[in-house]
Amino acid sequence: MARGGAGPFAVVTWSAGETPAVCGLLLCGAIESYALLALYRREARGVAVAAGAIALAALSLATPLLFNADLYAYVGNGILGLSAYTPPHLPFAGELHAINVWWGVPVPPATYGPLWLVTARLLTGSGAILVDLLGFRLLGLTMLASIVALLHVSNVPRPLLALVALNPALYWQFVLDGHNDLIPTAIVLVAAAVAASGPGLSALLIAVAALFKAPFALLGLPVLIAVRSPSRRWIAAGVAVAVAASASAIAGGPGYAAALLRQVGGSGTLTAFHALAAAAAVALIAGALAGPKRLRTAAWLLPAVAPYAAPWYALWSLPYASSARRALVYLLVALPLVAVLLEPSLARWWTVTVCVPLAAILSIRLPRRKPPPA
Repeated sequence: MARGGAGPFAVVTWSAGETPAVCGLLLCGAIESYALLALYRREARGVAVAAGAIALAALSLATPLLFNADLYAYVGNGILGLSAYTPPHLPFAGELHAINVWWGVPVPPATYGPLWLVTARLLTGSGAILVDLLGFRLLGLTMLASIVALLHVSNVPRPLLALVALNPALYWQFVLDGHNDLIPTAIVLVAAAVAASGPGLSALLIAVAALFKAPFALLGLPVLIAVRSPSRRWIAAGVAVAVAASASAIAGGPGYAAALLRQVGGSGTLTAFHALAAAAAVALIAGALAGPKRLRTAAWLLPAVAPYAAPWYALWSLPYASSARRALVYLLVALPLVAVLLEPSLARWWTVTVCVPLAAILSIRLPRRKPPPA
């Protein structure tokens, strides 16, 4: 394991010769997934779940390591504001120079929506990069707690809430590494809660989520299944996409569009197979709008709407799975193992050709939760 670069949080990289360590992490991911399945079956007590969540939160906030440098990019987003779409060819000064150590000069154009840049702006400016980094971690923890609360008010069963509150992959990806995907996910869950009574409001909320991360203009649409009228449902979907696209164009300007195109064009994974997977993902989203049935294994296909694979993108399937209990259990239980398998720094030829297909085959059938003893 190597810890390179500068700044208060080192970024972990793994050399090709550290096969035993990679195997150990894959085993840990598998054990965590199995433990979550056991937790779901046994229905842990609320006090135990709360204590475990506090412990996971404390460890995630205090760990001085990252698996990638996105947190540093977020600090740069906040300092630059909307000019992050066309960053100047100048380094950051003082402690903030750590951003350039990881991302170069100039830093890459931001590929997030305008509302994310506003949010990042509010979390930065202290002048101490450690404070800013911890601010983004605290934001991730707050959004994770919000998602648990939103699922609770949506009458999600307690065993399923425990899968969220005690999910190691969620703390790893969205608190320790601080990825920003929990914000649009939480907004889409609010859209799901109001969809039946207010499809227009739900459509606007999906558009707001897309102003944080553009793919949520599509990923959030499955929650509109709560709209009973098929015609109103499809109209709401069209409104969501149209508002998201127009608001992004107005607020982000040509710089945002150019940054998105650059990200797509710069991806080394855009092959015919990826294009086919992306088309299938869009078809699944359309199918979710047409009917309530959800395919559990679709959870691993929906992230294909992104130009490359990343472990935190696995959460993008939560809106799709949220209306189907078995699909949601399947997603949350498998998440720790999937996150390890998709982590770029851990990828090896044998993880791609052996472990990923084997995990897919073994996870096709998830045993149903056994009723607790009388």
